[in-house]
Amino acid sequence: MSYTYNGTEIRVEQPIRSISVNKSKVVFADGSGRKQTQFSSGSEARHFINWLTRVC
Repeated sequence: MSYTYNGTEIRVEQPIRSISVNKSKVVFADGSGRKQTQFSSGSEARHFINWLTRVC
């Protein structure tokens, strides 16, 4: 699965093992390892988290 943010594709592999959020930074561990993504606002990070938890 992939999520597009500002023209950049964020690849997500099943299963999602953990999710951590700090303001606009999201760190998650999936089937391919640990990934860190910085968003420009907290609301954009929340939108990504909502998408991430729906696709799990």
